[in-house]
Order: sequence, then structure tokens, then C-alpha cells
Amino acid sequence: MNRLVAALFVVASAAAPLSAHGGYYRGPGTPVVLPPGSPGGGGPPRGGPAVPATPGSGTPTTGAGPIVAEEVAWQVWWEHNKDPFVQQRHAGDPTTTGSDDFYLGMRRNQPRVATLLPTEDDLKGRIVPALAALLEKERNRDVQTACLMALGKIGLDANGIAVEPLVRARIARDDQEVRETAVLALGLLGRPNAAKTLVALVRDDVEGRKVCDRDPVDPRTRSFAAYALGLLAHRSDDGAVKQAAHDALWPILQDKDLASRDLRVAVVNALGLLCDPARPGHKRLAWLTAEELLEWYQRDLGRGAEAIQAHAPVAIGRLLGRGDSALHRRAKDHFATVLNAENKRSNAILQSAAIALGKLAQPQEVRIEDAVASRALQIHWEKGRDRLARAFAVMALGRIGGDANRAWLLAALPRGNKATERPWLALALGLLAAPAAARGEVDLAVAERLAIDLPEARKPEAMGAYAVALGLTGHQPALPLLLKQLREVESDETLAGYHCIGVALLGDATAAPVLGEILDRSKRRPFLLLQAAVGLGRLGDRDANDRLLAMLKDSDSVAVLSALANAIAQIGDRRAIEPLVALSKDEELTKLARAFVAAALGGIGDASPVPWNVPLSRDANYGAPVDTLSNGATGVLDIL
Repeated sequence: MNRLVAALFVVASAAAPLSAHGGYYRGPGTPVVLPPGSPGGGGPPRGGPAVPATPGSGTPTTGAGPIVAEEVAWQVWWEHNKDPFVQQRHAGDPTTTGSDDFYLGMRRNQPRVATLLPTEDDLKGRIVPALAALLEKERNRDVQTACLMALGKIGLDANGIAVEPLVRARIARDDQEVRETAVLALGLLGRPNAAKTLVALVRDDVEGRKVCDRDPVDPRTRSFAAYALGLLAHRSDDGAVKQAAHDALWPILQDKDLASRDLRVAVVNALGLLCDPARPGHKRLAWLTAEELLEWYQRDLGRGAEAIQAHAPVAIGRLLGRGDSALHRRAKDHFATVLNAENKRSNAILQSAAIALGKLAQPQEVRIEDAVASRALQIHWEKGRDRLARAFAVMALGRIGGDANRAWLLAALPRGNKATERPWLALALGLLAAPAAARGEVDLAVAERLAIDLPEARKPEAMGAYAVALGLTGHQPALPLLLKQLREVESDETLAGYHCIGVALLGDATAAPVLGEILDRSKRRPFLLLQAAVGLGRLGDRDANDRLLAMLKDSDSVAVLSALANAIAQIGDRRAIEPLVALSKDEELTKLARAFVAAALGGIGDASPVPWNVPLSRDANYGAPVDTLSNGATGVLDIL
């Protein structure tokens, strides 16, 4: 299913064909495709054909709603960063799920629910054989790419089925999307010996050309090999794999004759994935790589190269995490200085400096010296000119947290523009309050302020952000307010969708019947259908799965099929496996529909509790994209 163009946000009337890769909208650079009803207008994004406008909107669409500049679209940030909050599966429990405790800690006031996760027998005995059979039988691009991604996510062989050779064989296909998807799936499989193939491809050496049957290996395939290599290293605890990835990637960045911007950006992002600061070990390699990236980022490579160099601060933040080493201090001081220097760097550099500070700095209550970083972010919000850099600055303050940043955000909220600034400030406050909610506590100062302001928000852009932010606080007494708002805005598909998410984030299972009713009324409104389904899954509603499967069998809308497949995948209930396997064999279904079925199976069997590309999408600078990273259709951030 390569690539589902903005599958979260497709309008039901879309006439253009969608692909069924398992992907969904994350958000490209300018222009950005947003949910139906969002403000703005313009032409279609790269990689997406234009289709008729949303009825009554007067605005051209791409099958995914109107287009706006990303700096006013808080929704784009949320879609990149939401997964650790909305995903309900629990990685440590083989049979039940229903909370976000793997990422945020178990809420003491939130009961566990009984959504059944697949067993190893389900994966090896039913899902993998069904996907392998479909992959071998159908040459169709959508089916091939959907099955490849699904098999890569699951990462297991079955009796008599060796998955790695099946995936590797597709790298030589005569279809570019199939080739690059196979490369990506090879990395997702997580097999150490796959590193050799990916290194050969990214280096464009003799073995790499032999594997893909191309001379030379094209830049797109090399770019996907870089991302796959970084993801493989990120998942692996084998130091040799991480070192091999570094040794293959770093020299490419030094090649002054390399013309491909895509490959350079892919290499920087892949280097940022080598080591996870939240996991023990490999700190020496992490610090070495961060040091190298910082030095490369500070080189004067010309104004044109800054859009590529802008990815380095984010990569450095991913490698180092929060801390107080000499390298941490040097990086924080540099990014804080860059953010408000008199001689301004490019907007992309400013955006990434703000993101990096949010990943590196600590609250001043923990380390007083880091007050400089928070103050630099506050000043940039107040005086900066690039709206996306300003937005990233307040989100960074939410990431850093602390009493002083809370007080500043609360004071800034009423001063902000109602349509373009308050959504970001509200979301930053919700982000700041989320860790307390994860501990079973509520940041009352934030929750009560958001609850007071939500009914007065008026502007749809702000109302949606307030609803999500209030949900992040975990303040369950706010549930009646959110449900009342949800009933009032249900006619607005986008706004109602984000209210569904806000309701689900509160974690009160008594809201499930309301979301179920909305789900039943949204068979022709794919965005709202998906949000209601995700909300039901997060609340552990047992009936949601059966409802979605019934809709999947009856729907003839590609937009609805995409939403259903994504929702079934996110819920991850093993009770969907048998009917999905049967549908994968149903030749009366269109190939595209069967590809969506394969995507749903891959989502259910996914070995990771969140989508595979979360390490890349979380805190990504989507304001400095290249096609292979994100363009709304064919980039690694656009694939579920």
C-alpha cells in the first residue's frame, strides 16, 4: 500500500485513486494537506493528484482536505507526535492492552482493559502465511507494498516461510515504489545480517548494484536504504551493527560531489537513530556521532545547504537526550545563541534549533543553567518572525516542562492570537501536563485553565487543540465538558475527530458508548470514523473491532477502507485476524481493498507498540522536508 495519500484526512468524495501501503498522513512541508475544514488554500502537494473540492468548501483539495501553510497547522505537529499518547497497546503484556503506560507510565486511576493482542501462534500460523501467499500471488503494486511493510513490521518467519528472502527478492523489481518499500521492510525485519545488504545499497557498491539490479543504485533507493539502516541500528542492541551503520553513513555526508539532497537528509536522520539515550550502552558511539554532526552542522556550506544541515540539531537531540555533559552544554549554548542571534540563519535552522533545545534542556528547577535555553525559546516565541520556528519554540517549552515554563505558558495563552497562536500554546500546556497524568496525577493549574478556555475558544482551529490538550492532562472531571462540546461540533468532521481523541485521552471508559454511536454515524466520514475508532480502541471497547470489520466488508469507498484499515491496525485485536485472513483470499474484493486488508493484518501483528517510524516522526522538522522524508505521499514519515 504505497503510499496512502493522507489516509487520515481523505474526504469521502475523493475521486482520485489512493494507494494502500499502510501509510497515513504525517504532514509534509509547504504546502501541507490538512483535515477537511482546515483553513487555507492553494495547489496540490507534490506526489498527490488534485481531486474535487470538499462539498461546500470552495477550496481545492487533494483528496485529503484543503491545504494550508504548516506554520498555522498545529494538527501537523500532533499527527507527527501523537502515537505515544494515543496508542493503547501495552508492550509488556502478551494478552491485554489499553493504556499508554509503556511510554508514559500506568495511570493509577485507569483500569486495564481486555483488548486481545495476537499470540506468536497467530503471527506464525495465520498472519505471516496469509501475507506471504498474497505477496507471491499478486504482482499489483499496492498489494506488494502493503504485504512487504506488513511482513517487515511483524518480523517473524513461519513454518516453511523465510520472510527475508521474500523481501530481498523485491529489491530488484522494475517498480520504484516496490523496490524502496522492500528496502525499508528489510530494515524493519531487524535481522543483523540485513545490515550488509543495506550498507551495500547505501554505498552504491558492486554488491548493492547486484541486489537491486541497477547500475548505479538510484538515489531514492539509496535514501531508503539509509533510513532502513538507521532504523535497524536503532532497534538493535548489537554494537557491531550500530558501528557498521555509522561507518557506512558518515563518509557519504562528507562527499562534496554528492548531489542528492534526499540522500544527505536521509543520512543525517539515520545517524540520529543509531543510539537511543533511553537505553543503556553505546554512549561512546552516540557522543562521537553527535560530535561529528555538530561540527558538520557548523560548517559554512552555503545558504543552499542549510535546509540539509537543519536536520543535524534534531539528530543530535535524538542521540543525546537530556543531560549535562560537556557536549550537552556546548550544544545547548550554541542552539540558544543561534535562535536569537542578530545575524539570522535560515528558517529551517531556527526551527531545528528550537526542536533540539526541547530535547536537550532540563527544567531550570532541575538545572538552573538551563534557564538560558528556556528563556531563548520564550524570546523566540515573542520576537521571532518565522511562525513555524515560533510554534516549535513553545512546543519545546512543553517538552522541557517545569514550574517556570508552566507559568510562562499560562501567562502567554490569553495574549495569543485566537486562531493561530492559542492552539499552539494550549497544546504545549497539554504536553507539559502529560507526564503528571501518566503518574496518575493531574496538573490542575493547566487542566482548569484549559477547561475554562475551551468553551470560549470559538475558532475551530483553537477548539480542536484545546480538546486534545485537555485530554492530555488526564483531568477526568472535564469529561462532561468534552462530551458536550463533541455533541455540538459533530457536524464538523475534523473538529469532532479531535474531540474524540481528547475524550479518549482522559481514559474514562464510560465515554465509550458515545464514541461508538459516533463511529456508527461516520461510515462516510473517514477522518471522524478513524478518530472515533482509535478512541474506542484506547478505551478498550470490545465491540469496536466487530463494528469496523463489518464496515470493511460492506464499504466500497477507498477513503473509508483506508480509515478502517488504519483503525483496525491501531486497535490491534487478535479477534480481527480470522476475518481479515479470509478477506485476503477473497478474489471478489478489488486488489486495492485486499491491500488494505494486508495493511490491517500487518498493523495487528506489528512487533512494536507504536508505528515503526515514530523514532523519525517524533519532533521531526517537517518544515525542511525532502521527498523521501515527507511529501504527503511517498516519504518515510507518510507511511504507517
